[in-house]
Amino acid sequence: MRELIEKLKPKVYEKASKKFGVSKILKENDGKPIYIKDVDGFEVVGNLWSRETLAKIFNVKKEELLFLLLNAIEREKEGKVEINDDLKELYIKDKNILSWPIPTYYEKDAGPYITSGVVIAYDEDYGYNLSIHRILVKESHLVIRMVEQRHLHFLYNKALREGRELEVAIAIGVHPSLLLAASTSGDITFDEYKMASILNKVEVFELDNLLVPEAEFIITGKICKELDDEGPFVDITGTYDKVRKQPIIKIKNLYRKEKPIFHALLPGGVEHKTLMGLPQEPRIYKIVRNTIPTVKNVVLTTGGCCWLHGVVQIEKRTEGDGKNAILAALAGHPSLKHVVVVDEDINIYDINDVEYAIATRVQGDRDLVIIKGAKGSSLDPSSDGTTTKIGIDATKPLKDREKFEKAKIPSDI
Repeated sequence: MRELIEKLKPKVYEKASKKFGVSKILKENDGKPIYIKDVDGFEVVGNLWSRETLAKIFNVKKEELLFLLLNAIEREKEGKVEINDDLKELYIKDKNILSWPIPTYYEKDAGPYITSGVVIAYDEDYGYNLSIHRILVKESHLVIRMVEQRHLHFLYNKALREGRELEVAIAIGVHPSLLLAASTSGDITFDEYKMASILNKVEVFELDNLLVPEAEFIITGKICKELDDEGPFVDITGTYDKVRKQPIIKIKNLYRKEKPIFHALLPGGVEHKTLMGLPQEPRIYKIVRNTIPTVKNVVLTTGGCCWLHGVVQIEKRTEGDGKNAILAALAGHPSLKHVVVVDEDINIYDINDVEYAIATRVQGDRDLVIIKGAKGSSLDPSSDGTTTKIGIDATKPLKDREKFEKAKIPSDI
């Protein structure tokens, strides 16, 4: 972790409080890495993983990140995970999680939250599962928010049906390959450890009956059938999610490195949006590709919280390609609310260029696709249970394409 942070050259702060102090610094520098030397005696980092910093770590252009992940997803079964029990020597046991620099981020938050922890679970039938969930820290236990459609929730219910509690580990401060893999949607047999190993070498060691990766802090415990209040808490849209009854995690052991660095992930910040949205782009791309083989790229935009808005770039060959791409993209990411389809000459990472395509190539009566009463994202505060989805075909018509050609200045002048 320390070597990765040095490559990012973060802005340095001397000290901050874990209640609102860390989040204030993160918010002021949203999208830019920061390092705080002292938060209750611990080092804290945040805003680590944007498209730009991920591209730097993986040595690709940011436009190529989708294809880097797509390759790892498609080659997941080829992944190799190495066991290195010597890693266990890096850790000491701790006694009090409340002494850790776990931030309270926003004014109405229910308390301090773990937001960057990778939850590791194992099932004899399905193998290992890695996922990321927000976790509320209380005095005697943790409370985890588990969305019903996620695989961890499935494994949790399976364990309860079998008369047991689900053993888990929570790893905080891991390589971004593990964060990206844990945020990727696959089927129940998808092995996130193996996917991560395609992106970067993965070493694990046995700790309290589970194989865990190298991390700065590790918690082991069990997800129980008992429930407790979780929330309110700010989610990816920057608005408060409601209070729910959610499962308790009983802590078994606390581990940390001798001089650990805590990874604080700002809810609703650029890092949160990037890690949540970027791994969805390969899935959208694959499904659009099944319909439009000439699809070039896909992005979930920061302004759309990297979740609700997307842009799809295609090489248009027949009329109707744009609208078919819209339908495929909406199917590929069920939370997608608005999607714009553009031509190859539009830079999908430049929202001004996308808006230019809408301004000069769209007529509302022929280029809009409106789908009412669809299931959308529970994170959308404007949704009442269903949502209206809109697609905009901002591609040039094949006839009279010269009318839409962007003017260029010769390069040899």
